[in-house]
Amino acid sequence: MKLEARFTSHGNRLFSLDGTECPAEGAAVLDAAQCRPGADIPPQGVLCIRLPWGQVGTEDGGYNEEFLAAFRDFLKELEEQGRYAFIVPDGGSGGFPDGGLLAASMKHCARRIKDCASVIGFAVPPAGDASYFMEQLREKHAHYIFFSRDESLLADGGIVRY
Repeated sequence: MKLEARFTSHGNRLFSLDGTECPAEGAAVLDAAQCRPGADIPPQGVLCIRLPWGQVGTEDGGYNEEFLAAFRDFLKELEEQGRYAFIVPDGGSGGFPDGGLLAASMKHCARRIKDCASVIGFAVPPAGDASYFMEQLREKHAHYIFFSRDESLLADGGIVRY
């Protein structure tokens, strides 16, 4: 299932396709562990979901499919409510793994939530090769918007500041 883009970005800002700005800076932050069906969420605005890479993938290359299924259900609820979120990979207390492992984990997550129109995109992790990370996710999810706080990444204007 291929989703159509619902958002665009320019000038480091996020816009719906009708041209309405959707502020990402100051978005309410949720930890992915809280993102279960029926969870209490802020009543309005774009959501920022912090996703520890270890919640998705493991050092040995396995994936937490039980978590990913519940996460998908939560994102489908957001979709039903007309709400949107972007996902921020988080290194957690152990920091980020090597870039390839992190990109593989987030790509796997993206595959599991591919039918969730509530997902705007992913933040580019501060560690690793940003181009490789974005390339891996764009491969099957061309509609994703990318987010960052890194000034060097924000220089092109197409990545949204959060």
